[in-house]
Amino acid sequence: MGVSGNETWVDVGASAVVPYLPRITLEWLRDAPAERHRALAGTMAFVDVSGFTAMSERLAPQGRLGAEEVTDVMSATFGRLLAVAYELGGGLLKLGGDALLLFFDGDGHAPRACAAAWAMRDSLDALGPLETSVGPD
Repeated sequence: MGVSGNETWVDVGASAVVPYLPRITLEWLRDAPAERHRALAGTMAFVDVSGFTAMSERLAPQGRLGAEEVTDVMSATFGRLLAVAYELGGGLLKLGGDALLLFFDGDGHAPRACAAAWAMRDSLDALGPLETSVGPD
C-alpha cells in the first residue's frame, strides 16, 4: 500500500498481503480510499479458545517440535472456527494468541454473530479433545 497525495492505493506488489487483511479494510480501500475514519454498524464477537495456553505450556519443553505442534493444532482449530464465521457473514479483524476478533455487518448482524458463536462452540464440542504428543487437551 502506498500514499499518493490524499489518496490511498493498493499496488500490485501489495496484493500478496490481501488475503491477510480484514474484509472491511479491503472494502474501505476499494470504496472510499481517501477517508481517514469510518463508522460502521455491526456486531463484534470475541472468541477465546480455552485450553491453548495450558497445551502450549505442556508442549514448550519439546522446543521447536512442540512449538510446531501448537501451531498445527491452533491453525486447524482456527480454520474450523473461521469457516463457521465466514459462512454466517463474519470477517476476521484480528487474531491474537488463542483468540479471534470477528466483525459481522449487514442485515441481521447481531443474530448472525450470536449464531456463529453458538455454532463455533458446537463445532469445538464435536471435535472433542485435541490429541497432542503430550496427551489430549
